[in-house]
Amino acid sequence: MSEVSSKEETIFDSLGDRPQVAELIDWTIVRLDRDTDSIYLSFTALPTFTNPAGNVHGGFIVAMLDECMGSAIVGIKEAEFLPVTISMSTDFIRPVLPGKVLGEGRITSMGKSSAFLEGKLLNVEGKLLARATATYRLLPFRDSVKK
Repeated sequence: MSEVSSKEETIFDSLGDRPQVAELIDWTIVRLDRDTDSIYLSFTALPTFTNPAGNVHGGFIVAMLDECMGSAIVGIKEAEFLPVTISMSTDFIRPVLPGKVLGEGRITSMGKSSAFLEGKLLNVEGKLLARATATYRLLPFRDSVKK
């Protein structure tokens, strides 16, 4: 089995500080599963992310899903590529409430210049909250990231 838990070192440990968006949503790696081309993350949805109904705003939900899918490419492919979102389709299944949110990102198909992924957000009870599919352009990571 080719699985790495958050206690083991991953490529993310060598990339330095998390991007500001990852800090904002409290991006945390739970595990990386190379056998299934998947990454498992957790996020913290803050009360400041909510709409007037008290649910997490859709923009933050989409950001979490995008992080799940993009992080799968970076983690599974050892930062060979910087994934740039081309298109994304999102289904909002249940309201997302402030607190801990679990995420999954999985590479479904990948070529030399693009990749297709799917992502899911779940609550801590394991209920599906939102899902997405997306297409990413693959840029050389080291050439694309500011030092």
